[in-house]
Amino acid sequence: MAENTDEEPIDNSADTQSENPSEEIIPTKDTDIINQIQDSQNMEVHHHAHHEGKKTWKSYFREFLMLFLAVFCGFLAEFQLEHVIEHRREKTLISSLLEDLKKDTVSLSEVNFWIELGSKMDSLGNEIKKPSDQRSNKSLYKWFAAMRLFNSFEYHNRTIEQLKNGGNFRLLTNKNLSDSLIDYDTYIESRLRDQEEQSKVIYQRLNFLQDKFINAEYYDLAWLNEKKFDSIYDAKPTTFRTADSNKAYLFEYYNNLQYFKTMTVYRIYTLNNLQRMANNLIGQINKVNKLE
Repeated sequence: MAENTDEEPIDNSADTQSENPSEEIIPTKDTDIINQIQDSQNMEVHHHAHHEGKKTWKSYFREFLMLFLAVFCGFLAEFQLEHVIEHRREKTLISSLLEDLKKDTVSLSEVNFWIELGSKMDSLGNEIKKPSDQRSNKSLYKWFAAMRLFNSFEYHNRTIEQLKNGGNFRLLTNKNLSDSLIDYDTYIESRLRDQEEQSKVIYQRLNFLQDKFINAEYYDLAWLNEKKFDSIYDAKPTTFRTADSNKAYLFEYYNNLQYFKTMTVYRIYTLNNLQRMANNLIGQINKVNKLE
């Protein structure tokens, strides 16, 4: 069949129109107008926001004041907490100090030991000064046995050492108590300890010398069991004679004995002073505790 060549070709130009409106071509002139309008709107919005966010000096002052008060209140709270903690530590230290001082007073009461020993030194010295044929060897042995004894003050300083080593003397808010405590500790560590060291050297020297002319076998017996010692002495009195060949040692012994007696007098004086100081400290602590 012959084709119909008379039909006109179909024009599809109308169907090729863009289906996406956004892709439509907008004239340049219209685009410029739209951009100007948008820029104007953006400027108005920015200007309006800037205007509302502007702060006055009063606003800044209020913010500063609130911040300052917050920091200051925090500082006060921390300061109060630290004060409470330190007050508790002070009470604990004072309580411990009171216990130590009470123990010290017990140790200081042993001053009676030195008073009695000083009396025995006098008796021994008087016996040594007698002529050899008039001395009582029995008495000499008893006094020599007494010279074997020695005593040192037991210082209960655990709390004071905590105060010194930890720098905690500042915790004692009562200045009189703090000063008295320092004086008490210094008096012991300097004066009393020095006297004890000197006395110990002389004490060792005395015991070394008396062993030159005394039979040490009967020392404990003469001191602890007087009846048994008396019976042995009555049975064989010659056993207790001093060695005449060592008269030079006896002379040296007497001189050291007098020095020991002098140091003992000083020690008794020091111990009595410490007893008063300890009692005074106990009184101050009790007064502080009543005021709290």
